[in-house]
Amino acid sequence: MKSSVYLLSTILFLIVVVFLNVGIAAPRCETEGNTRPEGDCKYGTVLDWCRNVVCAKGPGETCGEEWWEGGQCTPGTYCACGRCHGCSANLECHFC
Repeated sequence: MKSSVYLLSTILFLIVVVFLNVGIAAPRCETEGNTRPEGDCKYGTVLDWCRNVVCAKGPGETCGEEWWEGGQCTPGTYCACGRCHGCSANLECHFC
């Protein structure tokens, strides 16, 4: 009786682990490298999840999401509640 309970609990555990790993997979990088964004970036550049150079987000702009799909904030600011807060290097500021 104990061995069947152990076997059933082991199988259930493995099923849960497999489904959790599928649900939290990182996004696929279509292009990898250090490509430069087109045009001038007002708040400088940052690296995205795929290590590509992209324009940084400024104070008050949207940011974040699970894999930084919404963008990353410029240095000197931080992402909270989906917006960049703080002051950028050119002293533009946004607070809650």
